[in-house]
Amino acid sequence: MTSRRPIRAASAAGARGRGHHSLAPQHLGEAAAAATLAVVVGGVALAITGIGMIAMGLTIGSRYGSSPPPDVGSMAVVPALAGLLVLVLGAGLTAGGIAVFSDVARARRVTGVLAGVAAALSAAGTVLAMARPPSDAVVAVALTVTTLVFGVAAILLLRPRR
Repeated sequence: MTSRRPIRAASAAGARGRGHHSLAPQHLGEAAAAATLAVVVGGVALAITGIGMIAMGLTIGSRYGSSPPPDVGSMAVVPALAGLLVLVLGAGLTAGGIAVFSDVARARRVTGVLAGVAAALSAAGTVLAMARPPSDAVVAVALTVTTLVFGVAAILLLRPRR
C-alpha cells in the first residue's frame, strides 16, 4: 500500500468552494443579468411609448377643433400603426427578459435577437434625428445611448454560455 498525500490547493481562493455569492441568477452570471435587466426596463419604456403613440394617433382629429381637415382619418393611421409596432416590440422585450430570468428554454436567444432589432431601429432613429433638418441633438444622444444599451445586451445574451 502506498500512502498518498492529499493535493493541496495553490491558494486560499482555490481551497474555497465556488459558491454563488451574487444577486444575479446563477444560470446567467453578472453581465448577462445586468443586460437582461436593461432589456426589461427598455421594454417597459417602449411599451409605454407605444401606448402614447397609439393614443396620439387616435386623438389627432381633436387637435383641429371644430374644422378638422378632410384627410384627418388617414393622418391617424401611421402614428397608430407605428405605436402598435413599438408596443409589440416593448412587450416582447419585457416578456423575453422575464423569461430569461426564469430560465425558459431558448428565451435567451429570442430576447437577444429582439434586443438586436431594437438596437438597429434605434440606430436608424439616431440617423434620422440628425439627418432631418432641424436636427435634434438631445433625441439623437438619447437614441445613441439606447442603441448602445440594446446592442451590448444583444451581444451578451447571444454569446454562448460558459
